[in-house]
Amino acid sequence: MDYRNTRKYILTLNKQSYPKAKFVFLKASIILALLVLLLPKQSIQAQNASPTSENSSPNLSESPKSENSEAKSLPKPKEETKSKPGDSHALISGKEEFAKFNGEFEHRLQFRMGVGLGRLDSAILNETGKNWFTNSIFRQGVDPGAPLAIPISESKNLQTTPQYRDITYGYNNKYEIQFAEDLTLGKYGRENPASVNFFAPRTDNYWASAFEGNRLLRFEGKSQHLRFSYIHPVLGWLMIGPSLNIHRYSEKNQISYGSYASSRPQTGVTDTRTTWSFGGDANAEFSMKGIVPGILMKMKLTDWWEIRSRFELLDRKGNFSVFGSQLISQESSSTGTGYTGVLPIYGGKARDKGTLFFLESSFRYCRFSLDIGLIRKDFKRSYSEYYGDTLGSVLRTDYSARSVLIGFSELSNSAKQTITEIYIMPGISFHYDEEGIY
Repeated sequence: MDYRNTRKYILTLNKQSYPKAKFVFLKASIILALLVLLLPKQSIQAQNASPTSENSSPNLSESPKSENSEAKSLPKPKEETKSKPGDSHALISGKEEFAKFNGEFEHRLQFRMGVGLGRLDSAILNETGKNWFTNSIFRQGVDPGAPLAIPISESKNLQTTPQYRDITYGYNNKYEIQFAEDLTLGKYGRENPASVNFFAPRTDNYWASAFEGNRLLRFEGKSQHLRFSYIHPVLGWLMIGPSLNIHRYSEKNQISYGSYASSRPQTGVTDTRTTWSFGGDANAEFSMKGIVPGILMKMKLTDWWEIRSRFELLDRKGNFSVFGSQLISQESSSTGTGYTGVLPIYGGKARDKGTLFFLESSFRYCRFSLDIGLIRKDFKRSYSEYYGDTLGSVLRTDYSARSVLIGFSELSNSAKQTITEIYIMPGISFHYDEEGIY
């Protein structure tokens, strides 16, 4: 076959095989398209992400640019947003996992501050009526004509304004160390029933009279507690355990003494006196401490609501002192009106014994908490030592029924003091474990 015939044969062969090749190519393209559509997107992402699949596939010859473009075109599954404990904004982002703050924690530090409203039944006023009446009876043995001091009214339910703050460290939801401090304040004017009133019947030497014996002007009670507690799970929602409280207490009472007495003419004595107290005040201060055992109970009702209660047996001892002045006006039928002052000075040892009860409802959201609670302080105050006198030039029976040298009435009696308070305390907590601080 010559050259022309050979070229003619090749052209004829190409024209016959071209339609068949075109059909085969079209068929292969359709099959490849169907495989791409039917193949799951996750397996495509896994093949693109796996370096072994890329290296083991000899037919994949796309450039890095084409691989990136395919990865961008494929939709990514939605990832959960979870703030890491180490993030600087995690403390206030509001995206923390709620379960972190409600479950068991390894270390927790909580800060709280709050205020409240309270009622006071004061021991310094409650002891005045009994002690002055006892002293006036004892005085009859020395001076039978001296006036009696019979209490006719006592003060109760004086309003107070308490303040609170505490820091609590907790470990593994079982161990707690707490430092707490509360301050109770009360200021009382003449419009408040913060006094003890007396009636003195007529005697051979004095006319009958009524007067205000002791008035509370200001009350300040400060308590400090260092508590160590362990609570053990009894039920899934109930934990209970012992606590020990190293307790310090100070109390300051600003008081004023009152009196009124009018003497009667005696046989052979024409001079009469009218004596009354018109001013002055004294500070009665107590400083005590003690170790107070108790029981702590927690009831976790929901993830965000917890009820806590603490009951403690109070027993504290310490010193007390009374120092001040009492201004006196005395009108005499022979010498006229004169003014003078006397100094009440007392001191000794005191003891408070009773109970402390706490009940609070705690609402929690993440690291933040809001606690609403009730505190009841109920104890009796007694004295193991009581010494002192009122120094002055005025006849003591004219203005005072207080103790002389040794307070036998104070040593033999006790007085009750009760403080009831409701409060609200917001707080914030910080946690630490192997994940960091959150």
